[in-house]
Parts: sequence; structure tokens; C-alpha cells
Amino acid sequence: MNKAVDFTQGKPLSLIVRFSVPIFIGYLFQQVYSLVDRIIVGQFVGATAFSAVGSTTAITTMFMSMCMGAAAGTGVVVSKYYGARDEKNTARAISNGMYVNIAIALVMTVIALASTKPILALLQTPAELMDDAVSYMLIIMAGLIAVSAYYAPFSIMQALGDSTTPLLFLIFCSILNIVLDILFVGPLQMGVNGAAIATVLAQCISALCCTVYAFRKIPIVKMAVKYAAIDKEIIRETIRIGLPTGVQFALVYLSSVILQMIVNRFGTPVIGAFAATTQVEVLIQQIYATLGTTMATYAAQNIGAKKPERIQQALRVVLFLCAGVSALWLICALLGGNYIMGIFVDDNAMTGIAANGVRITAVFFMAFGVTTILRRLLAGIGDSAFTLTSGILEIAVRIIFGFLLTSIPVLGMWGIWLTTGFTWLATAIFAIWRYKRKLSGS
Repeated sequence: MNKAVDFTQGKPLSLIVRFSVPIFIGYLFQQVYSLVDRIIVGQFVGATAFSAVGSTTAITTMFMSMCMGAAAGTGVVVSKYYGARDEKNTARAISNGMYVNIAIALVMTVIALASTKPILALLQTPAELMDDAVSYMLIIMAGLIAVSAYYAPFSIMQALGDSTTPLLFLIFCSILNIVLDILFVGPLQMGVNGAAIATVLAQCISALCCTVYAFRKIPIVKMAVKYAAIDKEIIRETIRIGLPTGVQFALVYLSSVILQMIVNRFGTPVIGAFAATTQVEVLIQQIYATLGTTMATYAAQNIGAKKPERIQQALRVVLFLCAGVSALWLICALLGGNYIMGIFVDDNAMTGIAANGVRITAVFFMAFGVTTILRRLLAGIGDSAFTLTSGILEIAVRIIFGFLLTSIPVLGMWGIWLTTGFTWLATAIFAIWRYKRKLSGS
């Protein structure tokens, strides 16, 4: 366990950097292979196929989010007991957390497979995109159990303070996915199905390797086998934290699904442009996700160690880093938007729309960072109520602004990107309000 970071002692900045850099590199690799996946489809198969895959992003992520929420809940519970130096309950939290993850993954797989085509039809996916969108999404949804097996061990190891080992498996998974993408979509000419199969297969192999490593090399994970009996209290605690987190993630992406329906009304070029801007934004957002994940683990360990004063010290450092990243991305988007968007597809109309869209959302990135960091911090200290209410607020704001702004003639399709920005701003204000109330003990 010499790779583990103990957040309960030491200077916050050095601990945050030590823990977050491997997580960020891992997240970056994870998004890079998603980017490569889209680029390969766009360049090898065409702009229409790129738009088809892009039209499924919000929907597939909505279903995956429940698995990610379960993994996050497991991580918070494990962190709490680990911070309190309670080895037996840490081991119980690991084993029972895996039960929760498997159960949620199986339920979501059944729901996703049954609803794929009806959802795409409901969203008015253009006819020329429908076949590719359906086949791509069915393959990805059939692999939800792989998503769960992929995220749960990573979350557990990060909860134990080890962010380096998950990084190595993420790098392996990313490289494998890229190689399989090129093979399946290129020489084998499997189209969008090849891209989907490559993603699922890479996740399966990486999850297997990560799980085997954890059980062989990490003592506290080995103990989980000994304490594998069902513990109803720990399962309830994991569900209490993980389910609202998953539902909040799902609500966020449900609102994105509804926004996708609005996007679909503007036709294939706008669908492709929105998919491209979303993909680039998600890449930049991994910095904020990294800082948020770090704060969740930091907060959970210090709550377990009864040192809440350390949390505020760390938050100041993290928000300063967030502000720097936001300013840098705004400059890049304003000056190099066309070049960045041109990486995806060789389509001038689509690239031009995407470049202007990303300039609009870049203005609001600091708000997104604040929302992400405070959400995960509050989840780390067990504030599951905020996680859920924040998700409800986000879906309401995105739907209201989505229909309202795009219906204004002078804005039209640009209302899509303004909706994203205003949604981030509203949720950031709510997150700040909630954190201040929590800090004051309200």
C-alpha cells in the first residue's frame, strides 16, 4: 500500500497534486480513446456515421451513469472506513460494494437493451442516422456489465489512496481500444459496429486485469474475500450514497438526451457539430472531474478521521487550479476553435458551427468546474440529498432553456450551446449555496 495517499495529514497542495496527476492522466487516456473512436469513424466511415455515433452519446452515458454512480458510492464508503483505520469494515465495504455494482449493472443492461430503439425514435433521430445509431448503441449497452467491472475496482483503489495503479490499467485500455478501433473500422471495415465492439472488448480486458491485480496485490482487497458475507447496513449505506449519485448523473444525461432531441431538429450538420463540441468539452472537463474525484476522497478520508477543517483548506487550492484551467481553455477556444473542431471531420459547414459553439460554452467553463468539484466534495461527506436535487435542477434548467432559447429566431441553433452554458451557471450557484449551508451546519 506504499502507493496510497493519506489525505488526513500533510499539506493539501502536495497531496492533491500527488493524487490527482495520475487520475487526470488516466481520465485523459480514457477520453483520448473515445476521441480517437469518433475521429476514426468520422475519417474512415464519414460525417454521417460520425453524427450517428454522436447522436447516441447522451443516451449511452445516461445508462452508464448508474454504474458509475454505484462505483462512486462504493468508493465513498470504502474511503470513510479506510480513513478511520477500520480494516474489517473497509473489507466489508469492498465486497458488498461489488454486489451493489453487479446488481445495478444487470438491471440497467436489461432496461437499456429494451429501450434503445424506442428512445432513438422518440428523439426524432434522422432516418439516415437511425440504423447506425441503433446498432452502435445496442452493442455498447450489452457491455454495461463491463463498464461496472471497469469502474468499480478503479473507484475502490482510488478510495484507498492509490491513483497510480488505475492509471496504468487506463493507459492499457486506451491503447488497446485505439488498436482495436483501427483494426475493426479500418482493414476489417466493420463500420460503427467495429468501433462499439472495440470499446466493449477493451473495457472487458482491462477490467479483468485490474480486478485480478487488486485481489492479488492489495492486502485490504484480499481481506474482502474473508469478509464477503452480505452486510445489509453497508449495502444500504453504499446504495444511499451511490444511488443518488447515479440518479444525479442519469438526470444530467437525461436532460442532455432531451437537448439532443432539440439538436436533432436542426439536421445532420448541427448534430455532428454538437457531437464534436461535446467530445472536446468532455476532454477538458476531465481536469475538473479529476479535481472533484480528489476532493471526494480527500473529504471522505478526513471525515472518517474527524478532521473536517482540512477540507476547506484543500477546496481553496482546488478552486484556484480550476480558475486557471478555465481561463486557459477560454483563450484556446477563442483563438483556435476552427482548428480544434477540424480534427473530427472534413466538413467545413460542420466545423464552422462547432467552432462557434465551443467558443460560447468556453465562457462558462469555470461554472462547470465549480459545480463538478462541489458536487463530488459534498458526495464525499455523505450529502446524497444535494446530489439528487442538483441533478433535478440541472434537468429542469436544461429543458427550459433548451426549448426557450432555440425558439428565439435571432438565436436559433446557437441557443443549444447557450443552454449548456446557462445550465452550468445555474448549478454552480446552487452548489455554492449548498456548500455554504453545509459549512455553517444548516
